[in-house]
Amino acid sequence: MAAKLGRGGARNIDFTTGPIMKQMILFAIPQFFGNLFSALYNVVDTIVVGQFVGSNALAAVSCCFAISMVCIAVFAGFGMGSGILTAQMFGAKRHDRLTAVVNTAYIGGFCVGTTMIIVGEIIAVPLLRLMNTPESIMTMATQYLRVFFLGCTGQLFYFMGSNMLRGLGDSKWPTYALVFCAVLNIVLDLLFVVVLHWDCAGVAAATVISQLISGIAVLLRVYKGGYGIEMDKSNFKIDKGILRMILKIGIPGALMMLVSSVGSVIIQTFSNSFGEDLVATNGIVQKVENFAMMPAMSFGMALQMYIGQNLGAGNDERALKGLRQMTTLLVAISAVVGVVCVVLARVLCRAFVSNEVVIAMGAEAIGIISWFYIFHGLMQGMGGALQGSGATQPVMWFSFFGIALRVAMCYLLAVRPDRWQGLFWATNVHNIAIAILYVLYVWKGNWRSYVQVRRETPGPGGAPEGVPGDAPESVNAEN
Repeated sequence: MAAKLGRGGARNIDFTTGPIMKQMILFAIPQFFGNLFSALYNVVDTIVVGQFVGSNALAAVSCCFAISMVCIAVFAGFGMGSGILTAQMFGAKRHDRLTAVVNTAYIGGFCVGTTMIIVGEIIAVPLLRLMNTPESIMTMATQYLRVFFLGCTGQLFYFMGSNMLRGLGDSKWPTYALVFCAVLNIVLDLLFVVVLHWDCAGVAAATVISQLISGIAVLLRVYKGGYGIEMDKSNFKIDKGILRMILKIGIPGALMMLVSSVGSVIIQTFSNSFGEDLVATNGIVQKVENFAMMPAMSFGMALQMYIGQNLGAGNDERALKGLRQMTTLLVAISAVVGVVCVVLARVLCRAFVSNEVVIAMGAEAIGIISWFYIFHGLMQGMGGALQGSGATQPVMWFSFFGIALRVAMCYLLAVRPDRWQGLFWATNVHNIAIAILYVLYVWKGNWRSYVQVRRETPGPGGAPEGVPGDAPESVNAEN
């Protein structure tokens, strides 16, 4: 297996050599468990609120979900830029530039996170009112959202650190940090809500504290994990060239998720107009989908880093071979998950609430979307390849089109005929359209030209010559 030792003894996967599927599966398994525990503590938030505070509180937390996704769009964009550039640097064997990538990412991330905290506290209430949040849940939603914004820097540090570790081929340590913090989040949920009766604010506080610790944990691992990355007065500064490359990859990714999240806010507004029962139903369906999509997301992340390393190494043929194998697996997994969700729909909904109306609505909604999960698997495969290459700009434009289509379909299929089921059919239309666009672009588009870092001396068969750090290399910073 092509697992390499970092300069200080850290063990990580070099995707540029060795058995393709074995490497991606070994990388994806820790990623899957990390996603599992991430979804777990999100679900615990929902269960604690729904069972110990009430359905109104559940609706309040669910109402904030779309706004929180706007923040996560920024975190994920900055993390994506840092992680993909790290993967391409690693594949190109530019170990000398990894320190500059990490230090630039963290300094920039601190500035962005602090700004988000300040702005978030100011706009929390106006945002909720703009979304037509029902007055009966306004106070609880405000409490939750204001506490949530305090955790922006911690969340951003986790996204950046974990993505940079994955770019180095290490998916285990981000998982270790996340598992510990998931357990901590559950303990704090029970303490703050059940014992101290802090209600929605307690759930948000548990999340903020847990994410801050996870962010610190991965930061320490990046610098102390034996990857040769250093932080001292001489090098702890922003490298303008590196920053341009991070932003070139990350800004389209952030805009993509941001526009998607704004679209989610609009859709949440449509959902709110159907009443508290559907708001609660939406929250449950979102949590179920988080679990259902985990396998595809985990393998999609493995594929993203695999593509980044191999294109950075100049192994285009190997990159395409892995793409074909992994996409086939993703579609098969997604089909199986969809069937399981249909069969267990009512059981899954009953885990969150005891309200029979909400349970029936949730089961129907899950039944509508689960049969189309294969398109989500296809999206993860093709999207992972595009993002791993750095082709976040075309992905961004496809996303803009997709969210516009979804909002329009929500209006035409749900709002106008006054049928809440149309909200979930609109999701299916969106997934099918985006999957088709991704496939066409991977097939016909010039997506590999977006690579920011590429090694110019591939060996026979596309494999790089020499050992890490020994072969000639170059950085193509301006594509």
